[in-house]
Amino acid sequence: TRHMLALDAITQYLGIGSYASWNEEAKLSFLQMELSSKRPLFNLADLVTHGVDDKVLTTLKVFETIAEMDAESLGAYVISQSTAASDVLAVMLLQQQFGMTPSSGKMMRVVPLFETLNDLTNAPDILEKLFQNYYYIGAVKGKMEVMVGYSDSAKDAGRLAACWAQYTSQEKMVQVAKRYGIELTFFHGKGGTVGRGGNPALYRAVLSHPPNTINGRFRVTEQGEMIRQNFGSPAIAERALDIYTAAVLRENFVKHVEPTPSWRKQMQRISDTSCADYRELVRDDPRFVPYFRQATPELELGSLNIGSRPAKRSPKGGIESLRAIPWTFAWGQTRLNLSAWLGVGCGLNPKRKKDKAELREMYVQWPWFREIVDLLSMILSKTDYSISLNYDNLLVDKTEDLIALGNEVREKLVETRQAVLDVSGSKAFGGPHVQLLRGTSALRNPYVDSINCVQAELLKELRQMGEEESEIKSIRKDALVVSINGISQGMRNSG
Repeated sequence: TRHMLALDAITQYLGIGSYASWNEEAKLSFLQMELSSKRPLFNLADLVTHGVDDKVLTTLKVFETIAEMDAESLGAYVISQSTAASDVLAVMLLQQQFGMTPSSGKMMRVVPLFETLNDLTNAPDILEKLFQNYYYIGAVKGKMEVMVGYSDSAKDAGRLAACWAQYTSQEKMVQVAKRYGIELTFFHGKGGTVGRGGNPALYRAVLSHPPNTINGRFRVTEQGEMIRQNFGSPAIAERALDIYTAAVLRENFVKHVEPTPSWRKQMQRISDTSCADYRELVRDDPRFVPYFRQATPELELGSLNIGSRPAKRSPKGGIESLRAIPWTFAWGQTRLNLSAWLGVGCGLNPKRKKDKAELREMYVQWPWFREIVDLLSMILSKTDYSISLNYDNLLVDKTEDLIALGNEVREKLVETRQAVLDVSGSKAFGGPHVQLLRGTSALRNPYVDSINCVQAELLKELRQMGEEESEIKSIRKDALVVSINGISQGMRNSG
């Protein structure tokens, strides 16, 4: 991370070794020692003279700039891709270097963001190490905030495995915090789409969180089109905040359904099975990356300057470096929504009749599980087999491998639809969310279908034009941007 690179440059400048090469215990020992010291660790001007990397200087100047601002100008300092306790203490040390300490009143809350399946699994142990650190305990004054990543965990392991990891991780983190007398607040990093943790039914979404994880404290992100949808006017914003407030207050008085040991075993089976099925296609199948880049506008999304951040964390990386937003957004554009349901059909379709009966029991009796299945029903109702096939016919190379993969993906879609219907006992997609969809979908879909057909033709034409810019190519790009906006608005939940 940027913080590790900065500390590595500092330790090498000081002649005490390479911070990046130290193990976790060595890092924690060094950070504890420096946090307890009253002397400055380095002088920024000396590092500039020494000629450290520009990225390191940029990182340090960010802290310098923050230190010059009023204490209440910014809230939490969120650490993306947190994997260890040292990630948190490193940021606290860099803050301290520029005068942002508990005693000065300028120290920002340092919030680790646990994003991948492994990070969520390891999160309780990371909190345990932090709570055993006397400097950290003294600095946070009995309160801690943790951000749970919904987008990247789903992109890493698939929807069902990510949901179960988020559930169990939050449970265990709460238990750890309780042992040390820490008031823990979860910051839920959700997007608008189901594949990124979104839920159009805000009230039910709050109530379906794991027991004892809210306790009157709830923080969540609003992103993309969902900002306009939920806060686009004063009246709508007031209504959205009313719903959040009512749900958080009501949650304190709801008798939560605790999963039985048998249900937990069933969820672990679902998690393992769905994750394996998801990763087999996304990570292990050599056909997948070429298919993804041809069948969706992923490459065009990166070049059209759409969105608030670069499409990739690393320009040279593959799927693993692609941010969760363009990953989900690209599949939403083709109406396949693969990122939201891949692996679900395999996980919800056990071989034993006993398991099938138990899944039905879980759906009826366990609100958390029911909400997940209902959301999947809703997103499956927005998928369109024929629209997706049209993108394949126009854009994907006519090779046996890629054509076969497209067909396999749509077969998985059919399998997933049936598995969700079997579990819910419903005869129609959409589940309880259908009241939100029936009228609006009937009105919007004929228009969105047409935009999808135009978009596929635009993508085909633009890809045949090559790299050289021209007036006609510029016009086609503008039209593509309009089509992207039209589809995202038509499908909703795309933030």
